[in-house]
Amino acid sequence: MLYVNWMATRMIPELDFVSPLTHQPLTTTSDGSAWLGEQGERYPLVDGIPQLLISSGQLQASSESQAYYRDRASEYDRGMEAMFAMLLADEEQTRNQIIAQLGLRKGDRLLEIGCGNCRDTVHLLDQPIEIFSGDLSLEMLLTGQDRLRRAQKDASRVRLFCADVMHLPFADQFFDAAYHFGGLNLFPDLAKALVEITRVVRPGGRVVVGDEGIGPWLANSEFARILENSNPLFRHRAPLDCIPVTARDVTCRWILNGAFYLISFVVGQGEPPLDLDVQFPGRRGGSHRTRYFGKLEGVSPELRDRVLDAAAAEGVSVVAWLEKTLGTAVQNSVHESVDD
Repeated sequence: MLYVNWMATRMIPELDFVSPLTHQPLTTTSDGSAWLGEQGERYPLVDGIPQLLISSGQLQASSESQAYYRDRASEYDRGMEAMFAMLLADEEQTRNQIIAQLGLRKGDRLLEIGCGNCRDTVHLLDQPIEIFSGDLSLEMLLTGQDRLRRAQKDASRVRLFCADVMHLPFADQFFDAAYHFGGLNLFPDLAKALVEITRVVRPGGRVVVGDEGIGPWLANSEFARILENSNPLFRHRAPLDCIPVTARDVTCRWILNGAFYLISFVVGQGEPPLDLDVQFPGRRGGSHRTRYFGKLEGVSPELRDRVLDAAAAEGVSVVAWLEKTLGTAVQNSVHESVDD
């Protein structure tokens, strides 16, 4: 069954989303008011926005709560304007420069995490792409929906959804790129969140994330102390230790006069490749395979010195001498056992 998007002339299949709990397909209720998962999950739709939260998303927010967050969204906009002004930066130009780091191509499918009230989403619409913009707060999404309606752009390419970054409602490798700017420092488990974001991006796709975080060279400056005095989030540092091992071509740069970090990487598969069998020159010799995977128990210092001298006398590496000598010893041991 198809569900009509809140602003689109085309239909939006729920099959683009999966259960955030099981990553299995969803079905639609007979009245089209919710999506269902195979483990009794029910995800309601509000103004066409699916609430795909595993626990809290099961209940619609009260009208009083929605009004509260609508007021906060307006305050958030004023705060953003003040921040860019104090950093002597043009907001539109800065956001477009960040988005350019994604290297988007026509027809790409982009995941935007923590879209809030869609302040970045409006700029993303300038790209010829398909956009999935999500946030933890339904109320912020509803204010973002209003922003997109007023933007006078083709917002039919945007699909808003309410979800937790720790449990994204998408299949593996569903997106060509993922983007998040602002709010990264508040994720409860940043390393896990980056793994989850990377899971839904195809190999070769790019992830770009950033947030407040003073550059290390400015850590003891008055510039840093002033910003941190007004907003403690500026005390955060670029979380390079949280980047997943599948990341390739990693870059980290600081923007907005060094007040924000911006991390970018290409999604790879598994850990970086390594030729384990390249033979090393020199006295020790061997390869990564023999040095790392071929370790044996230690010997006395006296025997070690005799091994080193014996290898040097034959003009071979220690690894080559040990493999030859041990191989011969093992072979002789086998023969002796057979003879017995």
